[in-house]
Amino acid sequence: MKSRYSIKDLEMLSGIKAHTIRAWEQRHKLITPKRTVTNIRYYGDDDLRVILNVSILLEHEWKIGQIAKLSADDIAEEALKAVPYVGKYTYELNELKISTLNFDIERFESIMAKCIAEHGIHDTFQKVIGDYIEELGKLWLSGSVSISQEHFMSSMIRQKLYSAIDELPSGQGEKTFALFLPANELHEIGLLYLAYVLKERGDRVIYLGQSLPKEYLTDLLDNQDIDALVSVFTTNPDSEYIPEYLEDLTGIIDKRNIKVHLTGYQFASAQINNVHDNVLIYSTLKDLSDHI
Repeated sequence: MKSRYSIKDLEMLSGIKAHTIRAWEQRHKLITPKRTVTNIRYYGDDDLRVILNVSILLEHEWKIGQIAKLSADDIAEEALKAVPYVGKYTYELNELKISTLNFDIERFESIMAKCIAEHGIHDTFQKVIGDYIEELGKLWLSGSVSISQEHFMSSMIRQKLYSAIDELPSGQGEKTFALFLPANELHEIGLLYLAYVLKERGDRVIYLGQSLPKEYLTDLLDNQDIDALVSVFTTNPDSEYIPEYLEDLTGIIDKRNIKVHLTGYQFASAQINNVHDNVLIYSTLKDLSDHI
């Protein structure tokens, strides 16, 4: 399946500014835009791959003038050679982006198998998948991926996370974490990722899943010895209702020695910082997983 991208899409997907891409296009002929019948410029999959591979080489201290002398195939070959040195799993993340955009199951399975073989299960899920969940959310919010593309990749990652979690032994650690999504929140892969992180660490995880009205937390806390609640607010509750939600949540944990760890895009749009000593809000999923 061929895709069409605007120059702003290329910017969002590669991290390279649109005006820089346009300059490369004009000066170095790195990519060549096509035009619709109404004369609107667009780019194809091959153009996207070139830009993604160029971004890898630039991290590896190549100069754009050097890169421009290479063919697209040679740029791809040099990018592969550079992968072990650029760090941050750039190649793997780029492959996941392309898999998402093209609904490419085979590419996804291939990069996952390659990643596990080269980096192990721990780094594949903790670093590659963890980072890509954040990236996928940003691409979806910016409109660079469609709802169907986001659902496709979320489903693929969800299957892998469920399998990885099932392979881990039940946690026998000292701490017990209850993980839930608020009412009407269905974006689950961030929470599943945190369940994997905690269970791999040896903690006990009670996974409550999607769309749990906060009132039902009281029954859990009355009957289980819980050390902390964990949640991710991606689309719900709406940002204008978050202060009220947090006030109610604070009331639920009041007089209990329980911490609440929260993250998600809704907090950024609501511009809310920590509101209670035991309610901790993190800017990113990775930040939460590193400090929980």
